[in-house]
Amino acid sequence: MTAAFAQTTVKGTVKDNTGAGLPGVTVLLKGTTIGAATDTQGNFSLSVPDPATGVLQFSFVGYKQQEVAIAGRTTVDVTLGVDTKALDEVVVVGYGTQEKRSLTNAVTTVQGQELSKLTVADVGSALQGKAAGVSVVGAGSEPGSSPQILIRGLSTINGNSPLYVVDGLPVANINYLNPKDIASLSVLKDAASAAIYGSRAANGVILITTKAGVKGEPKITLDVTYGVSNPTKVPDMASASEYARIMNLAATNSGRPTVYPDPASFTQSTDWWKEISRRGSTQNYSVGLSGGSDKVVYSTGISYFKEQGLVRNSDFERLSLRMKSEYQAGKHLKVGEDFNISMTNQKYLNSGSLFRDAFNDDPITPARVPGTSGNPYDYYGASPTDLANPLAVVERNDDKRNQYFLVGTVYANYEFIPGLIFETRFGSNNNVYERNLFSPFYTIDPNERTQVNSLRREHNIEINWNNTNTLNYTKNLGDHNISALAAVTLEKFTTRTNAALGQAIPSNSPDLRYPNAATANFSIEGNDFVNTIASLIGRVNYDYKGRYLLGASIRRDGASVFPSANRWGVFPSVSAGWLLSDENFMKDISAVNFFKLRASWGRVGNQNIRSITNSAYIGTLGRVYYVTGDTRTEQLGVIQNNVPNPNVKWETVEDYNIGTDLAFLQNRLTVTADVFRRNTIDMLMSQSIPGHAGYGYNSPVTNIGSMKTNGLDFSVGYAKSTGDFTYGANINATRAISKIKKLANGQALYSGNTPVFGRPSKTEEGGYVGAFYGYQSQGIFQNQGDIDAYKGPTGALVQPNAKPGDFRFADLNNDGVIDAKDQKYIGNPTPDLTFGVNLNAGYKGFDLQVSLVGSLGNDIVNANKGWWYSGSYNYNKIAGLEDEAWHGEGTSNTVPRIVANDNNQNLTRFSGFYVEDGSYARMRNLQLGYTLPQSASRVLHTSSLRVYVSAQNLFTITNYSGLDPEIGYGRSYTDTPSALNRGVDLGNYPTSRTYLVGANIAF
Repeated sequence: MTAAFAQTTVKGTVKDNTGAGLPGVTVLLKGTTIGAATDTQGNFSLSVPDPATGVLQFSFVGYKQQEVAIAGRTTVDVTLGVDTKALDEVVVVGYGTQEKRSLTNAVTTVQGQELSKLTVADVGSALQGKAAGVSVVGAGSEPGSSPQILIRGLSTINGNSPLYVVDGLPVANINYLNPKDIASLSVLKDAASAAIYGSRAANGVILITTKAGVKGEPKITLDVTYGVSNPTKVPDMASASEYARIMNLAATNSGRPTVYPDPASFTQSTDWWKEISRRGSTQNYSVGLSGGSDKVVYSTGISYFKEQGLVRNSDFERLSLRMKSEYQAGKHLKVGEDFNISMTNQKYLNSGSLFRDAFNDDPITPARVPGTSGNPYDYYGASPTDLANPLAVVERNDDKRNQYFLVGTVYANYEFIPGLIFETRFGSNNNVYERNLFSPFYTIDPNERTQVNSLRREHNIEINWNNTNTLNYTKNLGDHNISALAAVTLEKFTTRTNAALGQAIPSNSPDLRYPNAATANFSIEGNDFVNTIASLIGRVNYDYKGRYLLGASIRRDGASVFPSANRWGVFPSVSAGWLLSDENFMKDISAVNFFKLRASWGRVGNQNIRSITNSAYIGTLGRVYYVTGDTRTEQLGVIQNNVPNPNVKWETVEDYNIGTDLAFLQNRLTVTADVFRRNTIDMLMSQSIPGHAGYGYNSPVTNIGSMKTNGLDFSVGYAKSTGDFTYGANINATRAISKIKKLANGQALYSGNTPVFGRPSKTEEGGYVGAFYGYQSQGIFQNQGDIDAYKGPTGALVQPNAKPGDFRFADLNNDGVIDAKDQKYIGNPTPDLTFGVNLNAGYKGFDLQVSLVGSLGNDIVNANKGWWYSGSYNYNKIAGLEDEAWHGEGTSNTVPRIVANDNNQNLTRFSGFYVEDGSYARMRNLQLGYTLPQSASRVLHTSSLRVYVSAQNLFTITNYSGLDPEIGYGRSYTDTPSALNRGVDLGNYPTSRTYLVGANIAF
């Protein structure tokens, strides 16, 4: 054997700080694939070709990686120190950063690489299931739509969206941002952490830091992803012949003649879902360049995202360019900038009932019919129902929405003396919104036609700017550590809206879809909205020996949306922490590596109601048209269109939080848990006034409501490495239950309107927000004897109109009559718990990522049953209804008989029949990747190359019979989506199951 191939065995032992052997430590000869793992006693042995120059790398989860030169030795013993990096991690907080170990507030951090595992259009979808205390609920996979994000549940019956702060700039709309451009995301969950943002922080704050450059050689990255989609679930609807049989059965059971003499003759069925749907697709491409020197660091990139929806004529695309750099202009002076220029295009389906109608429309009507009118929008089948032809709705839909964003900040900071830094920032968030909507003329039948076409063109501009000036001071005085912040911010928000409307365009030609082509009823709309906020901010953090922690902050906000007497609000907070693991009495408990207790209190504000403007306290005038005289000539007049409230003020949220952070087993096992209570006072509400007051149409905004929310959130993480195999898990969960304490005039609020049974949701003092209120069904009358036996106190039948096969409703007050007095709470849309489970594993070059999300204990109103199980309408029915519905004694005790005349109000009366368990668990993401070895990457002239396949929304485990249990606010029949009408399923855009392939390449 030649010397070139001689091997030397190197042995050794790896121990921890206590001297105990560490099993499973990876020992690798640097620059090669030669390696080994320590045994149960921490011993290792491997053969190396050149012990004189070789270097061993020791790595183990929870410990600091170490490199040791062999230096010709045959025995190398190593002691690995505990890696406290996770605890010493710097966390972004309001107007600064703070070490995680010294945090006294409830803050959750998610790294950008976690968010980038999903290929989605928006930050909220990427965040789902990743952070304790954060509930993200989608409402289908409509391209360009955003999910609802709740931080620790509801804080108000008004808007509950959190405040977003991107690279120090508060923004309301983050659709411009590519989630894969995020470096880290911090969620400020309690009022103590969010109070630094004052009047807009009642719903929590999400701080986003985008990717920045680091010192080093220029690095080019390329990310490519492509995927295809199909719906997670489509209901099985009746065929044409089955539909005809069901309609005949409904007529017969109601004493009517049959509707279809020969159901078997309907051999062709129209599947409306297939008519309007297609295979969806997702594309994401991004290129990045980063690097830096001692003087300057930079990061820039361009990305393109496109999503083609499951329903035709629904698409979304985004093109964005980002630039971020920082320059060391002098010894004590730094200047920098970050800009994002984005453009989004959306084809929007503006029919809220389309997805319901696609399943409700009868299967007998053909999708298309021949025609001779010359207008292609006429050539569709006319349904006997009152529904529009779904295919016609999709194909005549022309609603294009474009947005152009310029969001950026320039800044400079100067260090006067060590620890004293002044920084000034000027940021601007500009948004141009353009909408082009065209509605053609068409005639399908007398019930589905529009004789005059119309168009609408909107052009809105938002120009918002922010100037923030901060002075930070940090000082270490022996065992005493102090940091202080003083800041002044000035903000201005300007929105200008313009719209041009017109009718009677000469034709439906795409070439004439602009305002000047209109020949009748031309009109314009426009308005200006200007709001300003000025703020004074202070914060002090103190610790003694890094063990006893105190923090306090205060913000004073003045906002133009409130009258001068109530314009200024003060939002204070205090917090404390105790690092018990640093105490002497904890030193002997080796299993506990870190133990901290936290407590905090704070107040934050909310001004978010109907995009509140100065009109809340100032009377405004509006146009009105009326006719007078014998000629009935139209006149233009002016009326007061709102009732001002000169006493309106901030909505205030007061929050108490107690939490703990723990780490065990050399920091491999981590636990964070918090319990909280939130009180909302002076809740902004519209208060009804009597009609004879004569003050126009709008109710005044008043501070009259209050509510409380109690809850908890926690996360448990574990990570370990055994040789070439690494694995980890993180489980997080949130519980937040809200109850109303006070409402305007003490009057209950009814919401969630449906066409079948009205409003099922009720919110009243002492009750839950948007709970379901209706009748309690007690099974089905199986025979006439059951009906005759159900009598009231007087001996009269409680349900005299009932027949065998009808629901028996509970007479709760025992008065012998089923009426509104027999209603009770029969469900709650608020989950007992929402959760996320994130698993990861790696072996050599392979990596596996698994993410599950879900909720437990929430109820859903499946309003679609009102059509799918009813014989009272001409709508299509669920397949198999003939067997599922009651059709003789003992055949069913849950689904009533099929009738055309529902005299017993089986389905037109809201009852427990509609309320279902909405609990679910969903495989949100499953991803398998492989990173090529360095030798292969060098052949391909890359520094690294990873390829992967993934599946999003792969499967859902649920007992809910509807399309999807994840519906959020959903679509309401008439009510605006809000916290008051959650969990009412009237048909959403379907949820996509997406299969993707992708590559991450670095040069």
